Amino acid sequence: MPEGAAEKLMEEIIRDIAAAEEEAARIKAEAQKRAQELVADAEREARALSERTEEELKAYRDEQAKRAGAEASAEYDAAVAAARREAEAVTSRLLENTDAAVGRIAGRILSDR
Repeated sequence: MPEGAAEKLMEEIIRDIAAAEEEAARIKAEAQKRAQELVADAEREARALSERTEEELKAYRDEQAKRAGAEASAEYDAAVAAARREAEAVTSRLLENTDAAVGRIAGRILSDR
C-alpha cells in the first residue's frame, strides 16, 4: 500500500461512519416525529369516538326516557279509564237503588197524608 493510502482509507472510513451516524440520527428524528404524529392522531380519534359515544348514549337515554314516559302515560290513562268505568257502574247501581228508595219514601209520605 502506498504511503498515505492507509491514512486516506482511514479518513474515508471515518467520514462514512460519521455520515452513517448522521443518517441514523436523521432517521431516528423522523421516526420520533412520525410516532408523535400517530399518537396525536390516535388521541384525536379517541376523543372523537368518546364524544360520538356520549352523544349516542345521550340520544339512547333520551329515547328510552320518552318511551318510558309514553308507556307510563298510557298505563295511567288506562287506569283512569278503568276507574272511571267502575265508578260509573257503581254510580249507576246506586242511582237505580236510589230511585226505588225515593219511590218508597215518596209513597210513605204521600200515604201518610
